Amino acid sequence: MSDPDLRAELKQSHVEPLLPIEKKLIAWSLGIGLTLLVLLGLLNHFWPVAL
Repeated sequence: MSDPDLRAELKQSHVEPLLPIEKKLIAWSLGIGLTLLVLLGLLNHFWPVAL
């Protein structure tokens, strides 16, 4: 068995555009992540952890 040449296979493949649902999932994931990051920053600012 010979190993497949990945470079040649990648050059032959065509680029597939993202589906609309994939774009929505990416947008939702980024939105939720950034929102939670801001909320965590605000929570830490107003109620800092005292060690």
